[in-house]
Amino acid sequence: MNDKKAVIFDLDGTLWDVTESTYISANRITQKYGLKEIDKETICRGFGTNKEESAKLYFPYLNLKESLKYIYEIGSTNIDYLSQYGGILFENEKEIITLLSKKYDLYIVSNTSRNEYIEAFLNNSGIKDCFKKYLAASMLNISKGEAIKKIIIENNINKAVYIGDTKKDQIASKEAQVEFIQAKYGFGEDLNYKYSINKISELPELLEKVF
Repeated sequence: MNDKKAVIFDLDGTLWDVTESTYISANRITQKYGLKEIDKETICRGFGTNKEESAKLYFPYLNLKESLKYIYEIGSTNIDYLSQYGGILFENEKEIITLLSKKYDLYIVSNTSRNEYIEAFLNNSGIKDCFKKYLAASMLNISKGEAIKKIIIENNINKAVYIGDTKKDQIASKEAQVEFIQAKYGFGEDLNYKYSINKISELPELLEKVF
């Protein structure tokens, strides 16, 4: 069994803010094909969804097969952008993640359908070496809850917590049978959950209580 406890992170709204890059990337594609512009509110609602949910959200007026084609192209454009420029990290994030990695095993489980998306974060964040592994749930066509369970099983983790910002993340945690912490600084509504943080610097102290 693993001696260290595991902290598993969601990505969008929990470890970085990519609203601007996603907005730019999405509308490069809408302009290219003469489609309706996607506003930032819709972009924010799309974080944490799988590829089918994103397709329906971004392009409700198209059939799923066609909209998925555009979602894939948006994803590729966004990965290229983020690989070059990176996203916006939250205040004190590098210091906190580095601190946590000395005490816990850190992982990322995202609903993205592309490993390259998570890799864009890792390669531009300066904290790549703090994370042991990552998993893109939609790429494997499994739920986020199943992805969390997969990380736990494959890495012989005996106790874990999942940190995310939305109701979907809370549901995924319940499915995986792990405790949940809401990052209220992200994109989700306040869930009034028993464990939550308003900024990432509050995480070390709260993890002591949760574990």
